[in-house]
Amino acid sequence: MIPSGYEDGTLGSLKPTDGTGDFTFSRGSDISATRISANGYIEKGYENLLLNSNLFDNGGIAPTIWQTSQNIVTGGQAGYDGSNDAWLIDKQNTSGTYIAQSISKTGVHTISLYAKAGSLKHMVIWASGGNVEEATFLLEGDGSITRTFNTPSASIQRVGTSDWYRCEIVVLDTSQIRIYPASSGSSVSGTLGNIYIQDAMLNQGLVAYPYIETTTAPVAGGILEDMPRLDYSNGSCPALKLEPQRTNLVEDSEYFADRKYSSTIITQNYGISPEGVVNSALIDKNGVAYGRVDFLNMNLAAGSYTFSLFVKGSDVVKVRTDGNAGQYAAYINCATGAVSAAISETSFDNYYSVDYGNGWYRFIGIVTTTSDFLYHSRIYVMDVVGGEGNTNPATAEIYGYQVEQDATYETSYIPTYGVSQTRLADVCVDAGDVNTFNSTEGVLYAEISALANENLQRNLSISDGTHNNTIKIGFSNNSNYIIYADIRLGGVNQAFLAYNFGAVAPTFKKCAIKYKQNDFALWIDGVEVATDTSGDTFPENTLNTLSFTRGNNVQIFEGKAKQVLYFPTALTDDECIELTTI
Repeated sequence: MIPSGYEDGTLGSLKPTDGTGDFTFSRGSDISATRISANGYIEKGYENLLLNSNLFDNGGIAPTIWQTSQNIVTGGQAGYDGSNDAWLIDKQNTSGTYIAQSISKTGVHTISLYAKAGSLKHMVIWASGGNVEEATFLLEGDGSITRTFNTPSASIQRVGTSDWYRCEIVVLDTSQIRIYPASSGSSVSGTLGNIYIQDAMLNQGLVAYPYIETTTAPVAGGILEDMPRLDYSNGSCPALKLEPQRTNLVEDSEYFADRKYSSTIITQNYGISPEGVVNSALIDKNGVAYGRVDFLNMNLAAGSYTFSLFVKGSDVVKVRTDGNAGQYAAYINCATGAVSAAISETSFDNYYSVDYGNGWYRFIGIVTTTSDFLYHSRIYVMDVVGGEGNTNPATAEIYGYQVEQDATYETSYIPTYGVSQTRLADVCVDAGDVNTFNSTEGVLYAEISALANENLQRNLSISDGTHNNTIKIGFSNNSNYIIYADIRLGGVNQAFLAYNFGAVAPTFKKCAIKYKQNDFALWIDGVEVATDTSGDTFPENTLNTLSFTRGNNVQIFEGKAKQVLYFPTALTDDECIELTTI
């Protein structure tokens, strides 16, 4: 995979260079998908929900997005980024003046704004909604913050060595945002003075993401809805990640403060999360026998569910789910990632952890129930396994709680901010045309891995757009891990070649299917594992499409692919060995 060879809706190929080899990619599920980026952190999609994000006075042109309350707003000022895009906000002999934008949003959001002191050294950001949140920012020195109205979090960061600061405030719900010049502390009653502002943003989540300019509609950044995910979780070489549709049933996957039990202390935006930003939460047992976070009830149908949570620290976390079908739980040692069985409940059917680096582990617990159950989930912190009932000190960082429905293995993190979120399946199809492929002979090569041993077929293929005429490689729906190749002509099987890896999941495999009249062979990691010397290939100009499906956009490939190659001639044995050798 070429790290730069993708954009929203397209996965580019190195050859051909005219674009005919490019794949059409779709997911179409808002910005709920994530990947591991080249820096090793989780990368999200995000968007600026404010309109006219840097047009605080539109010269009277309707509709007026930002409303002014007696302030004089003057553009063309020197900005933090070397531009003249900043604005002077002047109180003009009136107290309590502000500029505002009305915007109705529920859930966890972060307001951010670049600001610089003028004749005044303070700025207040205020938001109303279900609650009122407010923070006052001192715009000099290293900056400082005063929070009021139980504002969940706020921060200020100086822009290099300049006099500009990026100011952020977390809000739970909002119907209006106001920006006040302030004379001292949080006082907005003075009648004179000014500050400079630039580039306002409102995005979902607990931190401000890189600024995106908007005009009359929100604008997205990061992982977009139809952007292929070149994932670096396996090292410095990215792999295309293709996952099935999944829903995270947890409504707030990162905000835990309003779910604490008893006197448990929850500190939001405590440390650097697996995302690489300061938005983890610290659970402090605080002398409570059952220091924990509780999630609300929801009715779940019988079926399979996968629970996952990122943890970090030196103590122990227990993840537990309760229902009329039973109580399921398991422990994870936050320092080592070691998992252990439940003591007073039934253990998850399967439980394990994945090392995400920088001290973070992702706990995974999987359970299948045969009856509907009332779901109630709890996350405990304790000093030792089984210590949830004592009052010994214990803390743990957590991030990214996820409950996936109809799931027997975990997929990539799906962030939520007040409602459950569905990430639709990744679909990558339609590369090449009739001039790309030789229908009578050739080799299809792929370096691939499976996500899990699921009971379904997962294919990539060359075809005429149907399953009747196709050459495909994939993972079979068997109890073991089987890589197979299948050649069908006019709906009739010409060759079926397979290799069984057993119940242990194979890592990335280099696979090649050679096809030629009465000469078919499957090569895996430098070894010819299966052959067939009887079968027909296709009439000329039959094959015209390469896709991560079986040829008719079903049995979609779910897995990871580092490289896909096509050769329009049947390679020799030595060439197949060289091509597939690790």
